[in-house]
Amino acid sequence: MRSQLLSAALILLALGACSDDGDDIAGPPPGNFTLTVAGDGTGSGHVATAPGVEPAISCDVAGTSPSGTCSATYPAGTVVDLVVTPAPSVEFSGWAADAATCGTELSCSLTINGNETATVKLGPPATGSGEVEVVSSVFYPDAEIQSITWVAELRNTTAQWIESAEVEFVTLDASGGVVATTSAFAGPIPPGDTRTIQGLADLLGNEASSALRILDVQFGEPVNLGVAEIVTSTWSVDPAAVAEGFIPWTVEVRNTGSTELGSVEIDFSTYDAAGKIVAASFTFLGPIAPGETQTAEDVADFHGTEATAKFQVANVGSEINVLRQKRLRAR
Repeated sequence: MRSQLLSAALILLALGACSDDGDDIAGPPPGNFTLTVAGDGTGSGHVATAPGVEPAISCDVAGTSPSGTCSATYPAGTVVDLVVTPAPSVEFSGWAADAATCGTELSCSLTINGNETATVKLGPPATGSGEVEVVSSVFYPDAEIQSITWVAELRNTTAQWIESAEVEFVTLDASGGVVATTSAFAGPIPPGDTRTIQGLADLLGNEASSALRILDVQFGEPVNLGVAEIVTSTWSVDPAAVAEGFIPWTVEVRNTGSTELGSVEIDFSTYDAAGKIVAASFTFLGPIAPGETQTAEDVADFHGTEATAKFQVANVGSEINVLRQKRLRAR
């Protein structure tokens, strides 16, 4: 009888605890977690879940003040795809917080295993020096090799030939302090034309944002790029190569001049659906006799957002000039 009374008392105590004034704030059900979108910077844009993701997020970000549906709760293990759309004249410089591994991709895939925050960094577009404009840029952190690969597309805004343009890539911490810097060179760049550039920076783990600066621009004499003609070019998202993280590409070049071409530099770059640079690579051919053709193949990094690609005759010259350009790019 005593044990029966004790059991009844325990049941009453449990019921009393469950009905305690109704003041408790209910959190996500066990095994469910909340994903929240936040903003960082002075720019504005829109962040939404990809079609088919439920519940949906549709969040307008203006500086650090998001509005709309900026959070949602998902069962543990749910893969949520977010897409950011910067407002016109706004530069998206990357994801931060729990989404930092997505780098500067416009889309970000997150596996929800806890309460997480996806921060988008939006601000004014990267600027150049007056002679060189940064058309678009992207960077990819790789924790495995502790480095950041950065890529940029530059435009010569002058009526002169640019022999070389030095570009500095800077990473900054949350307080705006410089974490690391590196530079690379692009050129020659014909008037009004574009060239791509790629470099590596150290990944130290406390990066919060990045910036590009044009350090130096050197003008020079025109280069007759027309003597090297791209006859055929191909690129493909080959499943076997993509599995290794690469896009294979091939180019065939003809010497249309009357003298031997000691070397020809070919640049290959990929772009997303919005026309923003995704990746870049380059190769050298030569020597090529007058009227003859030569074929080369190489690979570019695969990131999954490639929509279009461009081949360019970037430079022609002697072997000495080729070695010079290689040193400049590797600096």
